[in-house]
Amino acid sequence: MQWSQALPAAATAGLVAAISMLLPFGALGLGILAAGYVSVRLYQRRVPAAMLTSGMGARLGAVSGVLGFVYFTIFTAIEVLVFHTGGELHDALIQAVQQSISRTSDPQAQQALQYLKSPPGLALVMTMGLVLMFLLFLVFASVGGVLGAARLRRTPHP
Repeated sequence: MQWSQALPAAATAGLVAAISMLLPFGALGLGILAAGYVSVRLYQRRVPAAMLTSGMGARLGAVSGVLGFVYFTIFTAIEVLVFHTGGELHDALIQAVQQSISRTSDPQAQQALQYLKSPPGLALVMTMGLVLMFLLFLVFASVGGVLGAARLRRTPHP
């Protein structure tokens, strides 16, 4: 794989993934899956003679997923800074934890949920959410890359 050609394709596809996650129903992950596919197709346009294997498609998709996650994180941070949505997110997390506390009678579970209401607990929840989003971007885009490479092998080349 020619990474000098692959990185621009992956960066463009990563931007598609990040923007799709900002749209309603973005959490379905279809935009991320499509980004992996798009990265392979864009690479194939840049290097028409390339014969991509499924493994190469997965790597190219994974790179687009990582870049998409970086873009998504930057866009979300800008949204929080500009529109001051951090307070809304904080309130929603507190409300979800409070509802969970009211549903359980187990004292240990209540103690653990109380921890999640504290600043370190909220930081833990946010960190785990970011890790989950990273894995979502990585896996879905890799699968999209595999699908793109498989489709490319079945399409006749000019």
